Amino acid sequence: MTTTCGEHAEAAVRGLCHAAGLDQLADQAAADVQLMGETWRHRLLDTPPAWSTLTADSTPLELSVVLGDEPLGLRASVEAHAEPANPVSYWESAQRLSARLSATHGLDLSRLRRIEHLVAPRPADRPPMAAFHTMGWVPGRPPSGKIHLWLGGPDPADTAARVDAALSALGFPGQWQVIAGAMHDDDTVSYLCLDLADGPSARTKLYVQHRGVLTPERLARWDRLGPRADLGDGPTMAAIASRAWARSAWTPGTPARTRLEWRSNHRRFWSYGTYVSLVPGGTRPIESVMHQFGLTPRCRSDAEAQWMIREVLDAYDVSARSRDAYERCARFFLGGEADREMYAHSFLSAQRSADGPARIAVYFNPRMYFRRHGLTNGDLARAKHFQSQGGDDGGR
Repeated sequence: MTTTCGEHAEAAVRGLCHAAGLDQLADQAAADVQLMGETWRHRLLDTPPAWSTLTADSTPLELSVVLGDEPLGLRASVEAHAEPANPVSYWESAQRLSARLSATHGLDLSRLRRIEHLVAPRPADRPPMAAFHTMGWVPGRPPSGKIHLWLGGPDPADTAARVDAALSALGFPGQWQVIAGAMHDDDTVSYLCLDLADGPSARTKLYVQHRGVLTPERLARWDRLGPRADLGDGPTMAAIASRAWARSAWTPGTPARTRLEWRSNHRRFWSYGTYVSLVPGGTRPIESVMHQFGLTPRCRSDAEAQWMIREVLDAYDVSARSRDAYERCARFFLGGEADREMYAHSFLSAQRSADGPARIAVYFNPRMYFRRHGLTNGDLARAKHFQSQGGDDGGR
């Protein structure tokens, strides 16, 4: 039985590799996750968690499997922690982790350096996070890395100016105006994600959260930013998500505390969003558009999350081999009956291809804390404490 966050993380990574049929990645992935989690790996699991918005129970690690004709690879996202916990200290910890990963794997930080002054947390804006790092492993390739940077803020005009400046600095002048043209009044910018690499294949992704009513046309509008709107990802995913929400209901006997925590999570966290991926050098910088659905604020149990995922696997004609891999991964993380489990599944994304199989990514929460401490990132008092620390100058 694991007693520290690091032991739990290693067991989760190795278990996911085995379940996905990618055992050859286990040693490298486990070593990298230990490096990524150096700020929290010695923390005892019995200790209440430090603040994190990465997962519903403040587990600072999220794992995902990428499925195509077969399981293609694995990814791990980590939040670097610090004491005292606040946006500035977390940012400084993230900077140190970027340097460590660069030294270990040769990740390129030059693009990140260009925009650090634009994405460093500004405490006056009360950001919920600073940065998440992600490492990915694919058989036969070196590990790859990326970083998610918080760009949201209370002033839409100020956020727009920062996004425009960041995209321009990264070689995409004028693209913010293109993206902004697809935004609904209820949409809001959340993250900027950078591949920690250089060259023509290095991607920049802008994430937008959608609030309010989900309709096929609302997501189709985003699809039209990309080169293959005819593939219909947005309407397909909107229809599946709407059906999932319509049939969502509590399992009899669910404790009142669990229901209250879930409602807090449902109110505070986005349940669907879109990212726009840009690459340099092309006549059309937007290379693709992908929709991502948060399962924790949308599904009241992991059984409901599985219904939605299986519908996506059907709609996207995913191979039997990848379906079986998903089922094994889900069983590993659930550890019990799906209708009585919550938050083992966290996100789902899907994208068709004009010249090959679709790519599906299913995200899992290793749930270091849920059984002991509940849904801690739905705690408004803890959020306020984190956001109110770190100085009054706004980081400007």
